[in-house]
Amino acid sequence: MALEPALVSVRWQQVSSPAEVEAPLGDLPAPDRPGLVRRWLWLPALLVTAGVYVARRMIDAPSGELEMWLMLGLMGGLVVTAVAALVRYRDDQRLATETRAVESLRADARSTTGSVTVSERPAGDGVLLRGLLTYPRHDETAEDTWSLMVAEGDAPGPRPGDPVAVWWAPGTDVVIARYHRGWANELRGRAGR
Repeated sequence: MALEPALVSVRWQQVSSPAEVEAPLGDLPAPDRPGLVRRWLWLPALLVTAGVYVARRMIDAPSGELEMWLMLGLMGGLVVTAVAALVRYRDDQRLATETRAVESLRADARSTTGSVTVSERPAGDGVLLRGLLTYPRHDETAEDTWSLMVAEGDAPGPRPGDPVAVWWAPGTDVVIARYHRGWANELRGRAGR
């Protein structure tokens, strides 16, 4: 029986040798924190918006043109503040989710072998691979969508039906998939495919 599709993030690791595919995960890096501008842009935008509002309240009987510019400044400041605050909120959510995933994988990573379906689409200087990652999880089969950008000159990505090594942990929505073409060929050879 297959698990209900969930929003699972599949992180690909294209390793450089077949021996590295099934090697332990090792120390997982902490998630990247967004830059200062991205995290704090909402604050100066809010201060500028408050300044425009105070300026408008202090001016007695402004001309129509000044009134229009002050209102445009106020609306523009509110829009920038709202968008910057939403970006900060989404970044904080992503960071919390990725931090929980890293902690779960460090504490209780489980490995298995899965397989992939693959479709290709040319994209810039490479190929965008997409498909479905299928692997046993608990007593059921998980099916997660994935995508991988393979730039020109990179190691080749997986082929349809190729095996991949999968690490997952209970309670997290991030899985790590490792792949190397030589490792996949070796497993296919052993299976007689």
